[in-house]
Amino acid sequence: MSMVLNIPAQEAHVVRVFAVIENPDAPLADEAVLAALGAGGALRTEEIELFDLGDLQDLPLADYLAEGHGIGAADLEPMRGQLNGLTGRVLILPSRAFAGRATEMRVEAALRLVGRFAEEVAPVRFAPMPGGGAEGGLVAGAGKRAGRQRAARWLAFGFFAIMAAVLALVIGLAVKL
Repeated sequence: MSMVLNIPAQEAHVVRVFAVIENPDAPLADEAVLAALGAGGALRTEEIELFDLGDLQDLPLADYLAEGHGIGAADLEPMRGQLNGLTGRVLILPSRAFAGRATEMRVEAALRLVGRFAEEVAPVRFAPMPGGGAEGGLVAGAGKRAGRQRAARWLAFGFFAIMAAVLALVIGLAVKL
């Protein structure tokens, strides 16, 4: 029996936690666990975490999710007992593993979805630039005028450089005579 999960395109800041259902005497290979997600290889596996909860030592899974994935306490609190009561291996699937693509997953019996959590994200703030550097407006054609002024300066500089060279040549010839 499989469970279908539809992941929308551009999903962000979502973490899904799966318990790995396996016989402790015959654990599944990591590749088999990843294949049980039923995403058909459409996932960025470097973003997926698969580990034994014993590796966390004294750190409860809920605290690991809060510290390591930025899951808010309000989101974790209703599931804290269930998360911390898990044993064996877990698979943590962040939304960045989908690389922004819509994906249909057919999760197999080797995995049980424990929960879906939202990462806390600081709100974006747009503060004004210091010192009024971004104040004012653009004047149409201002860039063209500045370009023309720059070209006129270079032409004047070139003209006076040529005049100085001609004057030096004339003075040099006059001194020799």
